[in-house]
Amino acid sequence: MAVHTDEEHLENLTTNQLENSPEEIPPSIDIETINPNQELENMEIHKHPHHVTHKKKWGEYMLEFFMLFLAVFLGFLAENIREHNVEKDREKEYMVTLLEDLKSDTALLKHTVKYWENINYNIDSVTDAIQLPLSNIDLRKTYKHINNALDYFSFSYNQRTTVQLKNAGGFRLLRNKIVANKIIDYDQFNNDAITNIAIQHHSFFETVVKLRNKLFVQDISNKIYKQYRYNLPPHSADLWIDSLINNYRIPVHAETQLELMFEFKNAILSYRQDYTNMKWGYDNLFKKQLELILLISKEYHLE
Repeated sequence: MAVHTDEEHLENLTTNQLENSPEEIPPSIDIETINPNQELENMEIHKHPHHVTHKKKWGEYMLEFFMLFLAVFLGFLAENIREHNVEKDREKEYMVTLLEDLKSDTALLKHTVKYWENINYNIDSVTDAIQLPLSNIDLRKTYKHINNALDYFSFSYNQRTTVQLKNAGGFRLLRNKIVANKIIDYDQFNNDAITNIAIQHHSFFETVVKLRNKLFVQDISNKIYKQYRYNLPPHSADLWIDSLINNYRIPVHAETQLELMFEFKNAILSYRQDYTNMKWGYDNLFKKQLELILLISKEYHLE
């Protein structure tokens, strides 16, 4: 009896498998060496999200609301402070320029008053020279003073700042209502009282000029003005002025000339008297200017 060893059994089994299943023999595979670290790097790690639900308490909602409200409120407060500072700076800038305007106004007003004093002095000289009848009139003296007597000067205040305050609504920037009311009062007094008085006084002036043109020779006045401007001609010019008067005869009958001279003297005296209204206006205006200068300087700490 033949004894089959294990080696023979395996050999026969392998031979049988090869004979019976030739197609099931796997092809040869080249096995590459795989780096374990590289394999780990190529692996995709998938984490499953873990949602944790947390229900807020009412205190947390209140805290968030308070923080949001505080942020909005502080932003609003900061913007208000910024706008307030800007308006405060603009207000002071207006007061600085207005103070400059007022100082220039006071200087101009003083000059205006002195100018009118000179005009009125010459008006008095002209009326003093015209003594009726015609034979008593000192024409030389009249011609010496008539250019200055019929000069005209009108005060006009500086509206630079007040116009800006009106047009830009800047009066709302003036927190000091006393200052604001003083500025408005000063502006109204200039535009109402001073302007109306000047218009009335100018109407007297026009009446006098029309009568002068009928009684006096403009060529003589022009020659005197060209030589001396607004300075009073000296006594050394008396003969020259007399010669001008003799060379330029007025083509008006004596009777008509007497009537016109009477009208002229009355007109120029009325003109001179009406200056009392101008003087009243200038005195009150000067008072308002000084009060406003002192008030603005004090309230806004300006010099």
